[in-house]
Amino acid sequence: MAEIRWILLGLGLLLIGGIWWRGARRSAEAPAGGELRQSEPAAALSISPPAMPIRAGAADWSVSPLEPLSIKTADFERGPMLDTPLHTDAAPLAKTPARETQKIVTLRVCAPNTIRWTGKQLLAALERQELVYGRYQVFHRKHTNGSSLFCVASLIEPGSFDLALMPDQEFRGVTVFAVLPGALEPVAIFDAQLAAVRGLAESLSGMAQDSKGLPLSPAKAAALRDDVARFQAQSS
Repeated sequence: MAEIRWILLGLGLLLIGGIWWRGARRSAEAPAGGELRQSEPAAALSISPPAMPIRAGAADWSVSPLEPLSIKTADFERGPMLDTPLHTDAAPLAKTPARETQKIVTLRVCAPNTIRWTGKQLLAALERQELVYGRYQVFHRKHTNGSSLFCVASLIEPGSFDLALMPDQEFRGVTVFAVLPGALEPVAIFDAQLAAVRGLAESLSGMAQDSKGLPLSPAKAAALRDDVARFQAQSS
């Protein structure tokens, strides 16, 4: 029995010694490892994170469609909407249609096929429609008070015309757009805009189109006029 006790006591001392040795070894390695871990982030922090890619062609819709003209008015035919009224009743209510505060009506006149108009031809046609060169380097139909009823811009970005170079240039088409409300009632402005588009198309042997480049048929023109009339009724 005495021999067994001595054997167990020896094993116990060996076990305790082994535990102490492992603990002492870990304590001795900790400073070195800590220094290594501290040095690594220092190098990593010197590397700047990659810049986020900038989306090309992003538009700020709060900007007026005339500033700058490179903003495609065909991309947004309707202006900002007011929020619908807030209902506090528990029962669900039908949504009240949002009211438009601004409307942009865009039409086009394009040359057929691969034909190009000379600048002189375009200038003469614009003059026949009482369009004058002015602000933003585009052509305007003016009201008697001097404000613009609608504008004519080049179909090619940025949309502006260089009056000095224009006679020697060629053009594929023009964009005719009105920002409503304006100096006249919206329907009256649209009628004048539509008449100018048809007049330009006749003078230049061009094609009258809607904002998407589709033919401006009488039915399409009537539908656009009805839409403007609804906008006018909402605004009154």
